[in-house]
Amino acid sequence: MSLPRFHRLVFLVAVLVYLVTAWNSTGYHSADEHFQIIAFAQWKVGELAVEHLAWEFDAGIRSSFQPWIAVGVFRCAEACGISDPFTRTLLLRLLTAAFALIAVRGFARVTSATMDAKLQKPYLAIAYLLWFLPFLHVRFSSESWSGLFLLVMFTTILKRGNGWAFKAGIIAGLAMLCRPPTGLIVLSAVAWMMTMRKDHLRSIFSLGLGALVVLLLGALLDSAFYGSFTPTTWNYVHMGFAGDAGHRFDELPWYYYPPWIVKYAIPPIGVSILLAFVVMVLKRPKHLVVWCAVPYVLVHSFIGHKELRFLYPLADLVPWLLVSAWAVIQGTRWEKVPRAVMLGLAGILLVANLVGLSVVMTSSAGEGRVRLAEALHPLCKPGDRVGYVIDPAIAWRIALPDFYRPKGTSEVIIDPRMPYDQPEPVNFIVLQDEVPVPFGEGGFEHTALERSEPFWSTRLMRWYTWNEGPLPWTLYRTDRSVR
Repeated sequence: MSLPRFHRLVFLVAVLVYLVTAWNSTGYHSADEHFQIIAFAQWKVGELAVEHLAWEFDAGIRSSFQPWIAVGVFRCAEACGISDPFTRTLLLRLLTAAFALIAVRGFARVTSATMDAKLQKPYLAIAYLLWFLPFLHVRFSSESWSGLFLLVMFTTILKRGNGWAFKAGIIAGLAMLCRPPTGLIVLSAVAWMMTMRKDHLRSIFSLGLGALVVLLLGALLDSAFYGSFTPTTWNYVHMGFAGDAGHRFDELPWYYYPPWIVKYAIPPIGVSILLAFVVMVLKRPKHLVVWCAVPYVLVHSFIGHKELRFLYPLADLVPWLLVSAWAVIQGTRWEKVPRAVMLGLAGILLVANLVGLSVVMTSSAGEGRVRLAEALHPLCKPGDRVGYVIDPAIAWRIALPDFYRPKGTSEVIIDPRMPYDQPEPVNFIVLQDEVPVPFGEGGFEHTALERSEPFWSTRLMRWYTWNEGPLPWTLYRTDRSVR
């Protein structure tokens, strides 16, 4: 099969995979994905009071770029008679998937042309279908969108053409609007252009001008969104350096990211990523991936507050990293390893990727609460009460945000350590696996309606989180009022 034909085939498979993932990956992966984008848009269209917004709104550190996009999608959906939250967020996931497919296609075409012919087809398959990429490619989050804009920026820098530098600057500015820390990746790319590729200073100036224009336009968008002059990118960077005494986050040691990569990328694949990174740093230190990844990872390693999602803007570079490292290894003593051993290792990686892909294609994002909300909506009536059996201190992990809560319903947080003595009946109960019903002897009649994740994937998810993640939740309808 010719390379262009193979690329078309992989692209069509990726379209199907991304559509299935977008359909099933309901909800949000991190709190910021909802509370700093969807909730902001919900406020802007008049569906949420300002006092219910996250503290980042008052601090003015959240760019309005993605909330404005969500506002546009919500307005278009409303014009088409679509008002339910699940379809509206599905539209955002489909929009992200379309953006991702276009971005990956362009980047894969440019980078595969620089590779050995034997590596091009495996690279194309990995570029679209490395198991965690379809999941990230349907997330309407700042991390995913900034990473996709960076991918388009790299494509523009590598391909070049008429006005390429200014175009790359515009795209870099959009990446920074989504997530300001990606500015470090942009600066690293500029440094590579100046020192490794010896680009003319005119090109560097054009790129910087394009980025500056977008950042200034972003400030105007922010001011229109917030109602007053609010340069969110500047506010974000200033708070990053000055700190915020009112909001303290957990701090972790500098070495946490490598173990996290091994653990959460699925160990065989995670180990491969780390080994590829080491190979490229030692053997190909002039490579663009090395120049962009090393400073970004080092800076984030020495910032006390760590989350794996902070590395997501680099995720789309992982296929390029893996195949480039393998190209370096070829011709070394690794070729003396028995073919059966190499095929066995390849089989392990393939199985791990297929398992991970099957889970992300069929599972909800985050705690799976939105999967429960979808089952709850057609059954709830105004005045119904939904009980969540959970420690009140961590009830935010499962309680439904206003956006997904059925209209006219109320919620009750039930501490499993205390006897339930509320005078009002509870019509629906959300229970975590292995948590007893706290209603004394006799309990109540109840019917299971929906689980936060399918039964078949529960064990896989527990294995994936090394038994540290939360247990699945189940939504029950109470057939006899609980008092």
